[in-house]
Amino acid sequence: MAHQYQELQQASLSSRSIFTQYGGFVFPIIPVLIFLLAVSPAMAVNINEFVAEHAGQDHYEYFEISGQLNTSYSNLTLVQLDGDVSRNPGEVISATACGTTDNNGLWWTGYQQYLFQPGSLTLVLVQNFSGSVGADLDSNNDGTLDSTPWTSLVDDVAIDYEVAGDQVYSTTVLSSAMDSSSYTPGGASRIPNATDTDSVSDWRRNDWDLAGIPGFAGTLSSEEALNTPGAINTQEEPPTSTGMVINEWVVDHVGNDTHEFIEVFGSPNSSAASSSLLIVDGDSGSAGHIDAVYGLGTFNGGGYQDTGYLDNILSGSLTILLVSNFSGSVGDDLDTNDDGNFDSTPWGSLFDSVSYTDDDPGDRAYSASILSSGGASRIPNGVDTDQTSDWMGNDFDGEGLLDGVSGTALLHEALNTPSWPNRLSVTEFYSGVDTSSQTAARTTIHDAIDGHIRYDYTGIGWDVWDMINAAEEYPVGSNSIRDLYKNEVYTKISGGSGAYNREHTWPNTYGFGTDNDGNYPYTDANHLFACDTNYNNDRSSRPFASCDGSCSEDTTVVNNGQGGGSGSYPGNSNWFGGASSGGSGIWETWSGRRGDVARAAFYMDVRYEGGTHPITGYVEPDLILTDDPSLIITGHSYMGFLSTLLQWNAEDPVDDAERRRNEAVSAFQTNRNPFIDHPEWVECVFEGVCSLFTDGFESGDFSKWSVVIGTQTGQ
Repeated sequence: MAHQYQELQQASLSSRSIFTQYGGFVFPIIPVLIFLLAVSPAMAVNINEFVAEHAGQDHYEYFEISGQLNTSYSNLTLVQLDGDVSRNPGEVISATACGTTDNNGLWWTGYQQYLFQPGSLTLVLVQNFSGSVGADLDSNNDGTLDSTPWTSLVDDVAIDYEVAGDQVYSTTVLSSAMDSSSYTPGGASRIPNATDTDSVSDWRRNDWDLAGIPGFAGTLSSEEALNTPGAINTQEEPPTSTGMVINEWVVDHVGNDTHEFIEVFGSPNSSAASSSLLIVDGDSGSAGHIDAVYGLGTFNGGGYQDTGYLDNILSGSLTILLVSNFSGSVGDDLDTNDDGNFDSTPWGSLFDSVSYTDDDPGDRAYSASILSSGGASRIPNGVDTDQTSDWMGNDFDGEGLLDGVSGTALLHEALNTPSWPNRLSVTEFYSGVDTSSQTAARTTIHDAIDGHIRYDYTGIGWDVWDMINAAEEYPVGSNSIRDLYKNEVYTKISGGSGAYNREHTWPNTYGFGTDNDGNYPYTDANHLFACDTNYNNDRSSRPFASCDGSCSEDTTVVNNGQGGGSGSYPGNSNWFGGASSGGSGIWETWSGRRGDVARAAFYMDVRYEGGTHPITGYVEPDLILTDDPSLIITGHSYMGFLSTLLQWNAEDPVDDAERRRNEAVSAFQTNRNPFIDHPEWVECVFEGVCSLFTDGFESGDFSKWSVVIGTQTGQ
């Protein structure tokens, strides 16, 4: 920190503890209490871990704070101050608001790309930041801050590259001298976790090669800490893992069991040829016997592979094991005394396991995860905590097993999805939605659609091209797509530049910027459409609105009885230019697809409400539809126009093509556009006209209803 703050830095931890305990208000208390708080560092709020640079491209930067459990720290901001003499020491490079801690008292940003500038820098955790990015807080570059646009300094730490003229604004300065290494640290962790004595000895440099980050082996040494975003800091080696898990299985379903299978989830397009799935009998009298062995191959572009359908192979109580380098044989007895413990383990590593029981007396299970459903899926997809709660039972009636088998997927059931991401039944997906009020509807619908699987914009595995090609396929089953604005049919392409590209119906310039690993809205196929390249350029970042009579025309072609014609407004054409909105003009979508773009925009407004992704922790934007043209500005998160989109939603109702599109996107991302499934929710969320019924009566969904026939009796 700056020299004028040295006295504050040398003060007791008690002020930070009081700040944590009372949400930022410091009250005079007796010295005994101050002492008690000071010796309990876990109650303090501090910068607990950060990574500003690492090996390779800096796509895994982050910072983490430690405080009280399940506490909001939205009034705290981590401010990054430049220290490089070659740039502008004291300049505010970034200001990142904090969120709510978890059950371990931790909150982190999610992975960031290029958030931190390379070179000397200082991180200050402050309360009620009132400054701005770009402000120079040390105008004469003397290492003393001339202004401090915050009410309280909570914590600070600096990295010093030891270049002549560089400045740092903290008394806790991490450099090559912090240990025996000759390199400046790129990140560091408090060891032990949350310990804060305002000294360099609180910190250990993080492994530069990303040990602890999924997918990286790293080169952890005795002087380094593991990279542990969102987890307790440690110097211990991470547990050995291939990243593979048993992700879904079916051992029993309605009718003859001709569609049993086991699915494994791993890295897209990678080989698991040295690994196997074992079926170990659990029935009394034959417990521990290996009934079947299935070798693994290569994962598909989404990271999935399965055994293929098995015909009445799996029955009774059993355990499924995922192992490497299996050296045994079918028929081997691994539990010779049937006590539920393996006497031999003829494999190199055990990666995952799950047991199924039919509850017969004396049956055995060889896994901590014991289920009694005929099939189950990990929900969320791929998440493994070695607990039964990771799993949800699959629809027993076979929905998803075969084309044309509708099944009866209901509450608390997942779909059967071999070699595809695991998904909830539609009934379960929306089971928590409450449309009794506008606030309840927005909150509960957001909760339902939050946390989808992200795919790369263009990649070697499944990507956005794959999703939109599946979503826009026309006719169904062909190698063609139909674009959004021109209504033209094109042969599918899988990347690069062609006749069509990918249209962001919510322009990325309004709230979420360019593509990176944590940018969920940029690659969210619920608002991405295949679009004629020239028409996409014409639309640009223009908000949606109706033409004012001075617009240019982009005509449509006839397909399936829709589109065609030109020359007169509005016809079946798109219109653009005209009335100004922030200098960008407007775009009026043609009548056949204007409802589609409206419902895509409604989805984006509700899906992205700030905060972080519930699984990956990436920070997400707060996207807002508006009728105020002054708010629709590049770099801001407003888009419009809401009143026009509400009108378009009414004029162009949901059709079967849009419903099919919703299913196709859901198969990849696992979430859905609720305003396609329930168009009646638009009025509630955006106009406050809400139903008193939340049980499907008005929407025609009577699955939760029963009929009782009887006679009424008098009193």
